[in-house]
Amino acid sequence: MKITKIEVQKKDKHRYNIFLDGSFAFGLYEDSVLKYGLRTKDELDEKKIKEMREFDEFGYGKKAAYSFLAYKPRSKKELVKKLKQKKISDKIIEDIIELLEKQKYLDDKIYAKSYLEDKLSSKPIGRRLAKLKLSEKGIDKELIEATIDENYSEDKEFELASKLMEKFEKKVKYKDPADKKNKCYRYLISKGFDYETAGRVLKIN
Repeated sequence: MKITKIEVQKKDKHRYNIFLDGSFAFGLYEDSVLKYGLRTKDELDEKKIKEMREFDEFGYGKKAAYSFLAYKPRSKKELVKKLKQKKISDKIIEDIIELLEKQKYLDDKIYAKSYLEDKLSSKPIGRRLAKLKLSEKGIDKELIEATIDENYSEDKEFELASKLMEKFEKKVKYKDPADKKNKCYRYLISKGFDYETAGRVLKIN
C-alpha cells in the first residue's frame, strides 16, 4: 500500500489524515508522523501500519493520563475509566498503567493514604464509611484494610466522632433526652461510625 496524501486535519492541527492508494486510511498525531518519517509515495504493509497506530494510541493515551493525574491524585481504577472514555484499547491501557506505575505517577497505596487523610481533615467519617469510599475508588480490599489500620486507629475514630458530636448536639432541639440521644446516635451511624463507637461517644450501655 502506498501513501498518496498526508493532510492536516481541520479540527486538530496536530493530527494528520493518512491516505493509502487514494483513500483515507487512518489518522495519526504529528509525533507519530515525525517518528516514522512518513512521506507521500512511502510503501506500508499491515505490520507497519499496526505498529504506527499502536504507537500513536499509546502516545495519545499517555498524554491524556498525565493531564488527568496532574489535576489531582487518582486511583488506578479512575485512570482506567478515564482512558476507556478516550476510546483507548485495553492493551494500550495496560501498557500505560505499567509505565506510570514504574514512574511512580500511579500508586494506589500512596493514593489510598492521601485520600483518607484528605477525607478525615475535611469531613470526619467513620472507619466503616472510609473503607466503603476507598472501595468505590477501586482500591484492593487488603490494601484498604492495611491503610485503615495504619492511618486510622479506633482511638482516632473515637476522637473524631466525639468532636463531630459536640458540634451536632448544639443543633439538636429535642426536649426529651432520649429522643435527642437517638437522633445523635443515628447521625453518627450515618457518618460511617460503627455502633460500638457511636455507643461509646453517647455513653450508651
